[in-house]
Amino acid sequence: MTKFERETSFVLHLAGRLGLGITRNDISDPNTSDSETGLDAIMRLPDGLRVGVQVTEIDPFPNPGKARALEKKVAGQNTNAVYCDWAQNDLQIVLDSLKRAIQRKIAIAEPHPFEQVDTVWLLACAGIPEHGAVASTFLMTPWLSAIDMNRATDDDLQQSKYDRCFLLPILGAEQVQYTWTKHVGWKKSVRQPDIREYPREAYVTSLIRAAAIDDWQEVDRLCDEECKKVLSEMRGS
Repeated sequence: MTKFERETSFVLHLAGRLGLGITRNDISDPNTSDSETGLDAIMRLPDGLRVGVQVTEIDPFPNPGKARALEKKVAGQNTNAVYCDWAQNDLQIVLDSLKRAIQRKIAIAEPHPFEQVDTVWLLACAGIPEHGAVASTFLMTPWLSAIDMNRATDDDLQQSKYDRCFLLPILGAEQVQYTWTKHVGWKKSVRQPDIREYPREAYVTSLIRAAAIDDWQEVDRLCDEECKKVLSEMRGS
């Protein structure tokens, strides 16, 4: 899979969550020539609006790349194997990693005029559905609030070229998306009916209860079980 194909899959995940009604044919590669545009994909909406998208993957650990490399090593070459690993449960580390990823993308966007699009979005993905990446990109969203995210990133985003920013956990404890706009800041949206379609409600309730009493050993245990379950489901799909 090429870099553009990978980023296109993430953009399609976002489009699906937003109900935009687009297909892969509506997404084009802005970097087919020798010049670098600063964008990763251009999405044409049904109304003709051209949306330039920058894509990044969240690495919620103090040392970027280290946890993911370790997970890939644990996962090994057998994509059918089930393995276990630890997800990040320190809220401040998650916020710091989100801020770091956003600042990096803002710096990339800054010198580009983006004249070929009508609006520019930043898409940050987590919970990557990939063997060797699920645990190291997994975010514990039940206690990740819009207030915390505004505190960590709103000042940077307000000065950026983005009209919207999204944090999209593809796999997670809840089907959630975070949306940032200049006038509102961050907003958290959880699709509760979708959670009840799967046997995850008891898991989310237990996770919130354990976090509320600072029982991080139980949080780690629940995360470990969820990662095993997700990977087992991926193996059987």
